[in-house]
Amino acid sequence: MSSSHDITLTPQEQALIMRLKSFRVPEMAHILEEQLKDPNADLNTFMERMTAMVDAEWQARADKRFNRLMKEAHLRYPAADLDETIYRPERQLDTQTIERLSTCHWIEEGKNLIVTGSSASGKTYLINAFCVTAMKQSKSVKYIKANTLMSEMEQARIKSTNLDYLNKLTKLDLLVIDDFGTYGSRS
Repeated sequence: MSSSHDITLTPQEQALIMRLKSFRVPEMAHILEEQLKDPNADLNTFMERMTAMVDAEWQARADKRFNRLMKEAHLRYPAADLDETIYRPERQLDTQTIERLSTCHWIEEGKNLIVTGSSASGKTYLINAFCVTAMKQSKSVKYIKANTLMSEMEQARIKSTNLDYLNKLTKLDLLVIDDFGTYGSRS
């Protein structure tokens, strides 16, 4: 019994795969190659096979975009998530508000969000979870502590690049400034 890896592609099939790769759709090329090597692939309709190729390419690009956004965001808790732990009763969070905020419409509307609470109540985790949710919707995010922001702004002023720095910040979909209320109060 031969496996799908033993099947050799024809020169025409190899050329088609190379063209897809040259069009910069490598996942489509990969799925097509798998389909061509699978003797049972013809059991699927053309639409099913094409959908598998397009979905694979779309997902690969979405993952790549998300990973780039995640790297640029500098989150304190990159694995933060609006999972069931957010909704535990002891957290005393307004779950309807959490659900509404998770749509990220407030970002699209240009509204600000201020998260307050006692020390060690999970504010940073919660805002990081909102950041991850926004990035899953392809929104650009930067998480920064207030003291770091002030330091970076001062460095930009010294280097006479403050306008560039501010322009970079204004291009973001979401700028999260953590420990804003505590800035300057620490010794």
